Amino acid sequence: MKTQHEGGGRAAVRGVVTESGLSKPLIMTGQMVYDGAGAARGTLSTADPKSGVPVKFDYVLEGTQMYMRSNRFGSLPEGREWMGLDLALGDEVHTSVPAGGDVKGELDLLSKASGGVEKVGKEEVRGVATTRYRGTISVADSVKRLREEGAHTLATYAEKKGSPTHLEAWIDAKGLVRRMRIVQSKPAADGNGPTTIDMRTDFYDFGLEPEIEAPDSDEVFDATSLAKEGLEDSGDE
Repeated sequence: MKTQHEGGGRAAVRGVVTESGLSKPLIMTGQMVYDGAGAARGTLSTADPKSGVPVKFDYVLEGTQMYMRSNRFGSLPEGREWMGLDLALGDEVHTSVPAGGDVKGELDLLSKASGGVEKVGKEEVRGVATTRYRGTISVADSVKRLREEGAHTLATYAEKKGSPTHLEAWIDAKGLVRRMRIVQSKPAADGNGPTTIDMRTDFYDFGLEPEIEAPDSDEVFDATSLAKEGLEDSGDE
C-alpha cells in the first residue's frame, strides 16, 4: 500500500468533538493548502459551545512549529498577533510533525500496528474511486514511534495518558491518500465524561506548489513552555 502524496495540494477538514459536558457536539470545519515539504496554512471555524459565537482560527505549520491566531485568544502578551507552539515541545525530531499530522507517518505506523490492517471495501471520495482501509494503533505503537522520532516528551505523556487511535484511509489507484480519518477517545477525568475527537481530512488538487510563509518573530508569542508545563502537570496526576 503506497502512502506518499505527490507534492503539495489542498485539504478539507471536518472535526467533531463529543464530550458529556457539552450540550451538543462541537463541530469544526476548515480548509488547508500544503506544500508537501512540511509546511501548510489554513483556517478552522467553529462556534463557542456555550455562547454560540462564531470562532475562527488561522494557522501556519512549518516543520514542527505551528502558529495560530484567533478571535478566541483575546489579547496576547506585548500585543502579539500570533501564538506559536513547537509541536515537538523542544525535542529534536526526525519528521516534520511528531504529533501525527503527516499522512505518510500515520499510514506507515498503521501498517505495523498490532492486529494488522483491514480492507473495508471500495468507496468514492470526491468522485474518485478508492479502497478504504482501517486499523487501530495501540498506545505502545504510538509511544514506540514517538521515541524513534526523538519526541521523548510526547512519548512520556502518551505512556501515562495515551489511548488507542482508530485510523481509516481511503487510497486511490495511484496510491494517493484521498481521505484520512482519525478517531481517539480520552477517558473521563476531573469529573468530566470521556471525550471523543473524530477528525476527517479530504485531500485533493495534488501537485500544487504554494508559497507558505511563517509570521515574523516580532508578531509571535511563544507558548511552548506553557504547553509543556501543562502537559507535564497533567501527566503527573
